[in-house]
Amino acid sequence: MSTNGDINLQWPVEHLQAVPRCPVCAGECSRELLHAEMSDRVFGIAPGAWSLYRCNGCRSAWLDPRPDAESLPLAYAGYFTHGEIRQRVIVRRRGMVRRYLHDVLNDYMNHRYGTHLQPAVRHGYWLAWLLPPLRAAADAACRHLPNVPHGGGSLLDVGCGNGAFLRLASEMGWSVSGLDFDPHAVEQARNAGFSVTVGGIDELDHVTDGYDVITLSHVVEHVADPNDLLVRLHRLLKPGGRLWMETPNIHSLGHRLYGRNWRDLDPPRHLLLLNKSSLRVALSLAGFVEIEQRWHAMQVFGIFNASEAIRRGQGGVASEDKRRHFLSSFVEVAEWLLPSRREFLTITARKPASP
Repeated sequence: MSTNGDINLQWPVEHLQAVPRCPVCAGECSRELLHAEMSDRVFGIAPGAWSLYRCNGCRSAWLDPRPDAESLPLAYAGYFTHGEIRQRVIVRRRGMVRRYLHDVLNDYMNHRYGTHLQPAVRHGYWLAWLLPPLRAAADAACRHLPNVPHGGGSLLDVGCGNGAFLRLASEMGWSVSGLDFDPHAVEQARNAGFSVTVGGIDELDHVTDGYDVITLSHVVEHVADPNDLLVRLHRLLKPGGRLWMETPNIHSLGHRLYGRNWRDLDPPRHLLLLNKSSLRVALSLAGFVEIEQRWHAMQVFGIFNASEAIRRGQGGVASEDKRRHFLSSFVEVAEWLLPSRREFLTITARKPASP
């Protein structure tokens, strides 16, 4: 069967799973069709046409029908977590100004998070405080990690891919391990020397109170049962342990502007898309406290560029456009002022220190 994303090539019918109720609130709320006949226009590897519904209760959105667990790997052939491990670049070191900003951020992360990034500008840590968007992007890249506890701290990255963040967290002083479904990505991480398990969160059912920190970057949208995932994560954390997670926001300005062409719809890989309030409720019900939204700055242009490419049928990255730079800069400011409309929901939460 071809996997070119053509909606005329259908997903195997026997591997489609009906989802009549919202996976988040699981109640009797009515729903509305948000987008119909969507295809894989991001990677162009998954067959089928997909419908996205929105819950009239919690306002989350989900695919119905969706691929079942057995067939879902069809959507991930050649997925981007297969590549070599590379440090995430916030500002590319091109041109005099960008080189300087790149080196300022290196110094900021070295002082704030204990990394050893080079080259770094002396006193860049202090200069970074004059650049809130750049500083917010650096904090998000380091996943807002706290200082390593006295005596060492354990960190689990769920959906770790090839181990790029494991490398960064290890440099910060954390004792790291990972979990990922993709055996090719896991092989990359293991070759880099990291302890990584192949599979889902159920692979760690034997562990209780095992980690000081758990991180998930763009994982929950790929999961069939988000509530079960959050309960399991809560159990895995030590009392007082910290959860960091990020996921696309269905209420974002990007979705409002681009609609069915918004890059982060990404069917059929994204089974579920949350909003600020539905994610907060799900975390509370799982037992988490001190739930705080963080700002992952400097993401708008990348999402808008990809969405524009999808709108034009290019399937890749659109050529840079000054008008799109202006629009994304305007939206970046708007999202800073309107947290519920940000492209990503970037959240920290804690497991209570005592029952």
